[in-house]
Amino acid sequence: MTRDDEQVREIVDKDAFLAVMMRQWGSHRMMIGLRLYDCAELPLLGLFSAEGRLLAAASWSPDGEIAVLCALHALTEGQGAAVRLLEQVKIAARRSGARKLRAMLTNDNMPGLAFYQKQGFRFSALYVEAIDTYRSVIPTIIKTGYQDIPVRDALELEIGL
Repeated sequence: MTRDDEQVREIVDKDAFLAVMMRQWGSHRMMIGLRLYDCAELPLLGLFSAEGRLLAAASWSPDGEIAVLCALHALTEGQGAAVRLLEQVKIAARRSGARKLRAMLTNDNMPGLAFYQKQGFRFSALYVEAIDTYRSVIPTIIKTGYQDIPVRDALELEIGL
Protein backbone atom coordinates (compact mmCIF):
# COMPACT_ATOMS: atom_id res chain seq x y z
CA MET A 1 0.00 0.00 0.00
CA THR A 2 1.36 3.40 -0.93
CA ARG A 3 1.17 6.46 1.27
CA ASP A 4 -1.58 8.92 0.46
CA ASP A 5 0.88 11.42 -1.00
CA GLU A 6 2.61 8.88 -3.29
CA GLN A 7 1.64 7.77 -6.76
CA VAL A 8 2.46 4.61 -8.71
CA ARG A 9 2.52 4.94 -12.47
CA GLU A 10 4.19 3.44 -15.50
CA ILE A 11 7.48 5.05 -16.45
CA VAL A 12 7.60 5.76 -20.16
CA ASP A 13 11.08 7.31 -20.34
CA LYS A 14 13.18 4.41 -19.04
CA ASP A 15 16.65 5.84 -19.77
CA ALA A 16 17.53 6.83 -16.19
CA PHE A 17 16.49 3.44 -14.81
CA LEU A 18 18.34 1.56 -17.55
CA ALA A 19 21.47 3.62 -16.75
CA VAL A 20 21.22 2.54 -13.09
CA MET A 21 20.98 -1.09 -14.20
CA MET A 22 24.04 -0.70 -16.43
CA ARG A 23 26.00 0.85 -13.57
CA GLN A 24 25.01 -1.73 -10.96
CA TRP A 25 24.69 -4.95 -12.95
CA GLY A 26 26.46 -4.28 -16.25
CA SER A 27 23.32 -4.76 -18.34
CA HIS A 28 19.63 -3.96 -18.56
CA ARG A 29 19.05 -7.46 -19.91
CA MET A 30 18.50 -10.10 -17.25
CA MET A 31 18.60 -13.88 -17.42
CA ILE A 32 16.03 -15.45 -15.14
CA GLY A 33 16.04 -19.22 -15.29
CA LEU A 34 17.07 -19.78 -18.90
CA ARG A 35 15.02 -16.91 -20.30
CA LEU A 36 16.37 -13.54 -21.35
CA TYR A 37 14.40 -10.43 -20.33
CA ASP A 38 15.21 -6.96 -21.63
CA CYS A 39 14.05 -4.36 -19.13
CA ALA A 40 13.98 -1.79 -21.93
CA GLU A 41 11.04 -3.73 -23.40
CA LEU A 42 9.12 -4.56 -20.19
CA PRO A 43 6.64 -2.57 -18.12
CA LEU A 44 8.42 -0.25 -15.70
CA LEU A 45 6.49 0.95 -12.67
CA GLY A 46 7.62 3.89 -10.60
CA LEU A 47 6.74 5.08 -7.13
CA PHE A 48 6.70 8.89 -7.06
CA SER A 49 6.55 11.36 -4.19
CA ALA A 50 3.88 14.08 -4.08
CA GLU A 51 6.51 16.40 -5.62
CA GLY A 52 7.02 14.03 -8.55
CA ARG A 53 10.41 12.67 -7.41
CA LEU A 54 11.05 9.02 -8.33
CA LEU A 55 11.45 6.96 -5.15
CA ALA A 56 11.66 3.42 -6.59
CA ALA A 57 11.31 1.61 -9.91
CA ALA A 58 10.44 -1.97 -10.83
CA SER A 59 10.65 -3.79 -14.13
CA TRP A 60 8.48 -6.89 -14.41
CA SER A 61 7.06 -9.31 -16.93
CA PRO A 62 3.49 -10.62 -16.79
CA ASP A 63 4.25 -14.20 -17.88
CA GLY A 64 0.99 -16.05 -17.33
CA GLU A 65 0.65 -17.84 -13.99
CA ILE A 66 4.13 -16.79 -12.86
CA ALA A 67 5.00 -13.10 -13.24
CA VAL A 68 8.70 -12.27 -13.13
CA LEU A 69 10.22 -9.36 -11.24
CA CYS A 70 13.23 -8.48 -13.37
CA ALA A 71 14.53 -5.52 -11.36
CA LEU A 72 13.55 -3.56 -8.29
CA HIS A 73 15.52 -0.51 -7.25
CA ALA A 74 14.92 2.09 -4.54
CA LEU A 75 16.65 5.42 -5.10
CA THR A 76 16.94 6.05 -1.36
CA GLU A 77 17.54 3.27 1.14
CA GLY A 78 15.79 2.76 4.44
CA GLN A 79 12.58 4.62 3.63
CA GLY A 80 10.44 1.65 2.54
CA ALA A 81 9.91 2.75 -1.07
CA ALA A 82 10.97 -0.66 -2.47
CA VAL A 83 8.55 -2.43 -0.12
CA ARG A 84 5.67 -0.16 -1.13
CA LEU A 85 6.42 -0.52 -4.83
CA LEU A 86 6.78 -4.30 -4.55
CA GLU A 87 3.25 -4.42 -3.14
CA GLN A 88 2.01 -2.54 -6.20
CA VAL A 89 3.85 -4.93 -8.55
CA LYS A 90 2.16 -7.84 -6.76
CA ILE A 91 -1.24 -6.20 -7.30
CA ALA A 92 -0.48 -5.62 -11.00
CA ALA A 93 0.75 -9.22 -11.37
CA ARG A 94 -2.42 -10.58 -9.76
CA ARG A 95 -4.50 -8.45 -12.15
CA SER A 96 -2.57 -9.94 -15.07
CA GLY A 97 -3.62 -13.44 -13.96
CA ALA A 98 -0.43 -14.48 -12.16
CA ARG A 99 -0.60 -16.74 -9.11
CA LYS A 100 3.08 -16.29 -8.18
CA LEU A 101 5.77 -13.65 -8.49
CA ARG A 102 9.33 -14.83 -9.15
CA ALA A 103 12.59 -12.98 -8.54
CA MET A 104 16.19 -13.99 -9.23
CA LEU A 105 19.25 -12.91 -7.25
CA THR A 106 22.93 -13.61 -7.64
CA ASN A 107 24.88 -15.35 -4.88
CA ASP A 108 26.56 -12.11 -3.75
CA ASN A 109 23.36 -10.18 -3.11
CA MET A 110 23.03 -10.65 0.65
CA PRO A 111 21.06 -7.41 1.19
CA GLY A 112 18.62 -8.40 -1.58
CA LEU A 113 18.24 -11.89 -0.17
CA ALA A 114 17.33 -10.49 3.26
CA PHE A 115 14.92 -7.99 1.68
CA TYR A 116 12.99 -10.60 -0.31
CA GLN A 117 12.81 -13.04 2.60
CA LYS A 118 11.41 -10.31 4.83
CA GLN A 119 8.74 -9.74 2.17
CA GLY A 120 7.71 -13.41 2.29
CA PHE A 121 9.55 -14.80 -0.74
CA ARG A 122 10.71 -18.41 -0.49
CA PHE A 123 13.57 -20.22 -2.24
CA SER A 124 12.38 -22.08 -5.33
CA ALA A 125 15.59 -22.98 -7.20
CA LEU A 126 19.36 -22.67 -7.14
CA TYR A 127 21.28 -22.48 -10.40
CA VAL A 128 24.89 -23.32 -9.56
CA GLU A 129 27.42 -21.55 -11.81
CA ALA A 130 24.55 -20.14 -13.91
CA ILE A 131 26.10 -16.71 -14.19
CA ASP A 132 28.96 -18.06 -16.33
CA THR A 133 26.31 -19.39 -18.72
CA TYR A 134 24.48 -16.07 -18.58
CA ARG A 135 27.71 -14.24 -19.42
CA SER A 136 27.85 -16.16 -22.70
CA VAL A 137 24.64 -14.30 -23.59
CA ILE A 138 25.30 -11.05 -21.67
CA PRO A 139 29.10 -10.64 -21.50
CA THR A 140 28.87 -7.36 -19.55
CA ILE A 141 27.51 -9.00 -16.37
CA ILE A 142 29.71 -7.90 -13.48
CA LYS A 143 32.35 -10.35 -12.21
CA THR A 144 32.24 -9.32 -8.55
CA GLY A 145 29.39 -7.83 -6.58
CA TYR A 146 28.52 -7.03 -2.99
CA GLN A 147 31.66 -6.88 -0.81
CA ASP A 148 33.73 -8.11 -3.79
CA ILE A 149 32.07 -11.54 -3.75
CA PRO A 150 32.50 -13.33 -7.11
CA VAL A 151 29.16 -13.49 -8.93
CA ARG A 152 28.65 -17.14 -9.92
CA ASP A 153 25.29 -18.59 -8.94
CA ALA A 154 21.65 -17.57 -9.33
CA LEU A 155 19.04 -18.04 -6.62
CA GLU A 156 15.38 -18.04 -7.58
CA LEU A 157 12.70 -16.92 -5.11
CA GLU A 158 8.91 -16.93 -5.37
CA ILE A 159 5.93 -15.64 -3.47
CA GLY A 160 2.30 -16.62 -3.84
CA LEU A 161 -0.09 -13.93 -4.89
